[in-house]
Amino acid sequence: MEQYKQERGPKWTAQAPLCDRQIVTELSSDISLPDYQPEIKRLLRVCVTASPVDKYVGSGSAELSGSVDYSILYAGNDGELYCANQTQEYHLTVPVELPADFDPVEGILCDARSFSDSAVSRVTAPRKLSIKCRLRTRVRMYGMRSVEERITGAFSGEPERLMGEAECARVFFGSGEPLALADEILPENPQRDLRVIQAQGCVFITEAVAGSGSVHCRGEACLRLLCAQEGGEGCFALTRRIPFAQEVPTDGAEVNCDCCADGVCTELRVTVEDGRILCDVVIRLRTQAHRNEILHYTKDIYTTGAECDARYGDYAFPKALRCSNGNFSLNTTLTAEECRLPSDCVVADMTASAFATALEAERGRLYLTGKCQCKLLLSEGGEKNARELEVPFRYEMERNGEDEILQWEASVEVISCRARADGERLGIDAELAVSLAAYGESRFRAAEEVTVQGPAAGDVDVYRICYPAREDTLWSVAKRYHLPIEALAEENALPGAAAADSRESLLGVKYLLLG
Repeated sequence: MEQYKQERGPKWTAQAPLCDRQIVTELSSDISLPDYQPEIKRLLRVCVTASPVDKYVGSGSAELSGSVDYSILYAGNDGELYCANQTQEYHLTVPVELPADFDPVEGILCDARSFSDSAVSRVTAPRKLSIKCRLRTRVRMYGMRSVEERITGAFSGEPERLMGEAECARVFFGSGEPLALADEILPENPQRDLRVIQAQGCVFITEAVAGSGSVHCRGEACLRLLCAQEGGEGCFALTRRIPFAQEVPTDGAEVNCDCCADGVCTELRVTVEDGRILCDVVIRLRTQAHRNEILHYTKDIYTTGAECDARYGDYAFPKALRCSNGNFSLNTTLTAEECRLPSDCVVADMTASAFATALEAERGRLYLTGKCQCKLLLSEGGEKNARELEVPFRYEMERNGEDEILQWEASVEVISCRARADGERLGIDAELAVSLAAYGESRFRAAEEVTVQGPAAGDVDVYRICYPAREDTLWSVAKRYHLPIEALAEENALPGAAAADSRESLLGVKYLLLG
C-alpha cells in the first residue's frame, strides 16, 4: 500500500443561507413647521414609508443604508387639515462570517428589506413635533456551500461511489433603477381653490415574469390624495392609478424561474394648476427569482482493494417551493361599539397598512394570514379626530407539492381602501397586493471523509456465494465484499433500473454469486 496522504475527492456546491436575521432600529426625529403653515392643534395620523435598502458587502461586514419618509396629518388652529413631511436616513452594519465550507470566490448575495413597525408623534411646541419610529430590517445573505469528500490514504483498487441527488434552491435578487411617472388628475368639478392636504402612493405589481438575467414587471402606481376646497367644509379623497412597465436586472434569473416583485413610491410631488392636479411620481421595484438545481453528492464510498472507514455529515439546503404575486379583497363589517365610534360621527377618510403573520398549509391549500391596520379620520361636530383599528385577513392560494414550508417572507400592500359608517355599523373595504416567496428543505447525509485502513481481507480466488439478508441491498453486499457494482450485477444478471442502495435492487434474489 502507498504511503498515507490526504487528498480531495469530487466537490459539489449549492447555494445556502449565511445569515437570516431581523434588526430592530429605533429612529427619532424632530420636525419644525415652516412659517406659512398654521400651528398644531391636534395630531391625527402618521404614515411611514421605508425606501429600498442600499447594500454594500465588503470584507467582514455588510453596510446597509436607507431612508424613512414621514407624512403627519394634523389639524391646525384654524380648524383646517395640514400635513408635515420629514425624511430621515439610517445606516446599519451587519457582520459577515464565512464558514470554512463556503466558497469565498463565489461571493455573497445579500438582500435587505425594511418595514415600519410603529410610529408615534407628539407636539413639543406650537410649530414643532417629535416622531419616533420602530424599523424592522430583515437581512438575508447567501453563499455557495461545498459538499465534498476528503480521502486519507491511497486507494488500492478502484473506488466505488454511490451517488445521490438533492433539489436545492438558487435564489436571485434584483433592484430596478428609479422609474419616473407623471399624470394629470382633473376633478369632476374643477375649482381653482382646490388644496391637496396629503399625498400617498404605493406600487401594485400585476405581472412579474422572469427572463434571461432580468424580471419583467408590469403594474400600477396607486395614488391617493386627500383634498379640500379652500374655505369649504370637509375633505375628500381622489385616487389615480398610473400604469408602468420595467425590465428589472436580476442577475442569474432565467426563463424557468419563479419570481415575484414589489415596489415603493420613493417620491411624490403634487401641484395644483387651474383646477388640475399634476402628479410626478418616482418608484423603485425589487424582484426575487428562484429555481431548484440538482446537487450531486457522494452518499457512500468504498474501494475494491482496501478496507475503508467513512465519516458522514448531515446537510440541509433550502428548497424552492413558491414565488409569486397576487391580490385579494378584504370586506368586513364591525359594530360601532367594537370600533369605539360615536353614533353621530362621519368617516372623512381612511388609510391602511398591512403585514403578514403566518403562512399555513391546510387541505392542499396555502393560507396567508395577517392584520390590516386601519387609520380612520373622523368628523365629530366639526372637530377632526382619529381612530385606529386592526382587521385580520386571510389569503388563500394553491399549494405546489406536499413539502413542508419552513421559511417564507411576504410583502403585503394596501392598494385601495375605504370605510363607510352606517348607523351602528362600520364597513371596511380594501384591496391588498401580496408578494410571497416560500421555501422547504432538502436534507441528506453525504460521505465527508474516507480513511483507507489496509488491504481488503479474503481470497479472491475462492468461489463464494452470498445469501442476502432482508435489509441488504446491492450496494451493501458489494461494499461488504469489496466488489465492483457493475461486475456483481452482471455476474448475477440483475436489472440495472433500481438504485444500488434500494431494497428493489435485490428484489426476489435468493443468493448472489460473488465470483
